[in-house]
Amino acid sequence: MSSAVRIERDALMKLATDARAIANPPGQIPPGALAGERVSRQQGRGMNFDSLRRYQPGDDVRLIDWQATARMRTPWIRLYNEEKERPVFLLVDQRRDMFFSTRVQTKSVAAAKVAAILAWRSYHDGDRLGGLVFGDNAFSLRKCRNPGSTLPALLDDIVRFNHQVADDYPRETPNPLSLGAMLRHAIPLIPAGSWVALIGDFHDLDHECNALLTALRRRGEVSAFVMLDDLHLRLPSRGRLAARYEGHEADFSLSPHLQDGIKQNITKRLSGQETHLTQLGVRVNQIVVAGDLLRQLQKGV
Repeated sequence: MSSAVRIERDALMKLATDARAIANPPGQIPPGALAGERVSRQQGRGMNFDSLRRYQPGDDVRLIDWQATARMRTPWIRLYNEEKERPVFLLVDQRRDMFFSTRVQTKSVAAAKVAAILAWRSYHDGDRLGGLVFGDNAFSLRKCRNPGSTLPALLDDIVRFNHQVADDYPRETPNPLSLGAMLRHAIPLIPAGSWVALIGDFHDLDHECNALLTALRRRGEVSAFVMLDDLHLRLPSRGRLAARYEGHEADFSLSPHLQDGIKQNITKRLSGQETHLTQLGVRVNQIVVAGDLLRQLQKGV
């Protein structure tokens, strides 16, 4: 089957180099988790100089700044920023609604690649890595652990669920798993101070998701990578448009009025979705699946 609808593990392995080209994920960690993006202010011998303060009984004499002490004629010590690792958790949607595309690759394949790039970025940074990959009727959950041990298993999960959605389409699954249910399973295993990346199309974002995302946002930083097909921006003003879904095919005539209506409707929905997530404190990155994924991540991460 074409790589447009099915990802292979070798392809995900090759993304390790691409991951070095993106910046560290955002880390606006809230107070009470870590006192900074990836560093916390602590008295100690860390990597980065932070400030000077007067010596207090009990301070480590090795921290005394002798130049400042000579200048001020009283003992002063140097404080440093001590680097802290930050757990990274990826939630990857591989349900049937992600098996859609008009060109290049499906949303499910693009989501798999984005997840792999972010996972490799975590590996390069040495951050603890965890994740939840889910399809319509099953999911795999990995706790945040050393990226060297988690990454191979997480990539295997992505490939397995990506192949499953291609194999099962167009068969309909009764009572498919919801985004809200997956968030409920994931949240108890996401450490405070984590960066969480949600990768999917968010078609079933609902009130339950709102509450869960609000709770998750209190624990750390949350980014949404919204996979979308940009057909609505490429529709011709006239002609016939054919579509196929779940074995059913249809075609209809396009007119300038209908083209404009389709464009406005989808643009409004995507804009409303972005506004809604932003109001919940989630950083939104809209990813066009037919575009250069790495370049889009370089701009958005």
